[in-house]
Amino acid sequence: MRRCTPLLLLGVAACNNPAGPPPNLTVAQVTDLGTLPQGANVVGRDGGYSAEFQGQSVWLYSDTFLSKPNALGRTLISDSWAWTTDLHSFQQQDDTTGDPAMFLPETPAETQFNQAHLDTDGQRWALWLAAIVADTARDRALIFYSVVHAAPGSFNFYSTGVSVATWAGLGHTPARPTGLLFTQNEPSFGAAALIDSGVLYAYGCGKSCPLGRVDPANVLDRSAWTYWAGNGRWSPNLSDAISVFSGDDIVNVSWNAYLGEYVAIYSEPISDEVMIRTAPRPEGPWSGERRIFTARAPAGGGWIYDALAHPEFNTGGGKTMYVSYSRATGTFSSEVRLVAIEFH
Repeated sequence: MRRCTPLLLLGVAACNNPAGPPPNLTVAQVTDLGTLPQGANVVGRDGGYSAEFQGQSVWLYSDTFLSKPNALGRTLISDSWAWTTDLHSFQQQDDTTGDPAMFLPETPAETQFNQAHLDTDGQRWALWLAAIVADTARDRALIFYSVVHAAPGSFNFYSTGVSVATWAGLGHTPARPTGLLFTQNEPSFGAAALIDSGVLYAYGCGKSCPLGRVDPANVLDRSAWTYWAGNGRWSPNLSDAISVFSGDDIVNVSWNAYLGEYVAIYSEPISDEVMIRTAPRPEGPWSGERRIFTARAPAGGGWIYDALAHPEFNTGGGKTMYVSYSRATGTFSSEVRLVAIEFH
C-alpha cells in the first residue's frame, strides 16, 4: 500500500493519487503559430495566464522587461497585462507616460523599498501573477498572486506567500487584500484554478499539487476553505491535503468537452516538453502524463517553464487547444510563442 509522507514545509501530505496510464488521446497535429505581440516598449516577459472576462480574453504576465526606463526609472516591472478578442491583436494597459502599466498595484511600502534599492543592490518586492478566474456570479475576476522577494542572480528569490485580488474589470484597479491568504511554508494555491458548478478549485502546485476548494463568495476567508484528503473526503485541515498529481508550478486546468474530461497542461520540469494529464473530476483520479509537444529551446540554454493553455479559444469543444510559452531570446529579452494542438 502506498503511504503519504508528510511534507512539514508545505503542511501537506506528499502523496499523489495512484497515477493511471497516460490519457487516452492522440495528438493529431501540432502547429507552431509564431510569436504573440509583446506590446509597446516590452522586450520580454513570462507567464501568460488568461481567462475570458467581460467579453475579453485577459492575459496576465509576471516579470516584464522594458526597452526604456518608465516613469519610476525601472526597466523591469514585476507584472503586466493585455487583453484581446482573438489571438492576433492585443491591447495593452499603459501608464500616464505611455509605458506598460502593472496590473496589481504595489503598496506604498513596496514602492518605497523598490525605489530605494533600484540603483544599489537591485533587491525588490515583486507581485507575480498566477491564475485568473472569472467569478461571473459576482461580475468580477479573482486573481491569484505571489508576493516575492527577489534579488539579482539566478534563482535568487523566495515567495512570502500567496493571496487573491478581486477585479471589477477594465477601467478598475484590482483590490489587494491586507495580508496573505496562504503563507510562505504553505502550498502556492492558484498555480491553476477554475470554477466548476459554482465552486472555486485552486491547485497549489510545486512538484506536487494539493487541491483546495471554496465558495468564491468566501475566497478570502481562510476558514471557509477545504482540501482534498483522498477517499472522497474534503477536510478543513490543510495538513490533511494530499497531492492530486505532480507537475510544475505554472499550470492550466480546464474542462475539455471534446475529450469529456478535465485537462491539466504544464511544462515538464527542467525540460522543453509540454505535458498533459486528464481526469473526470478536478480532484481526479488524474491520469499519467503524456507529452503533447516539444517547445523551442531558449536561446543561451535553460528550459521552458510556463506552458499554459488558453481554453477560452478552444475550437470544436476542445478538439483544438491553444498553448503559449515564453522562451528567452537574449539576456533580458524573450518572446511568447503560440501553439495549436489538435486532439483525437
